[in-house]
Amino acid sequence: MMAGYSNIRLMPLACFSLWLTLVIVLPVQARAEGGRELRSQYATVLYDSPELLQEFNENLQLGRQLGYVLQMRKAITREDELRAKLDIVINKAQEVLDMRPQNLRFFIKLFPDEKGVREEYKRNYHQEVNYLAYYSLSRKTMYLSVNRVSLRVFAHEVGHVIVDHFFPVRPPYKIHELMAQYVETHITD
Repeated sequence: MMAGYSNIRLMPLACFSLWLTLVIVLPVQARAEGGRELRSQYATVLYDSPELLQEFNENLQLGRQLGYVLQMRKAITREDELRAKLDIVINKAQEVLDMRPQNLRFFIKLFPDEKGVREEYKRNYHQEVNYLAYYSLSRKTMYLSVNRVSLRVFAHEVGHVIVDHFFPVRPPYKIHELMAQYVETHITD
């Protein structure tokens, strides 16, 4: 009887520890690894140099329809332009999926190339992969190789972000992937 009672008393402490890790420790750790950050409505971009951020902005080409939306925003600086691009793609992805999660916030960690993404994946999951990009559900962070980023790659990962934030219980991996592929395919519709 006493063992059950002590476990119940420890439950709030365990919940607080989990909350502290998810809300404070992981975001601070992600920021510390990135060096610099740029915040948009939905995302915080973590990057090591202004050149890397500029390359990301240049490589993230929106196409005609989404590019028109960007022109309407009248961005003043390159940072403003990138913020606008991110939010345009994220809004469009939400429209494509017809899912608008509340409190949608996540990190984007930029790497110069896919080697950095692969090393980060190995560090986090102890597995070798050949990914250009991936989204970590547990860290609420998208990892991108800037040299290979495209609208479709970014939209695919945003699809994972939206699905992750929308459902209170995560759908099976195959459903997650199917929805991300749907966003990737229809981002320019």
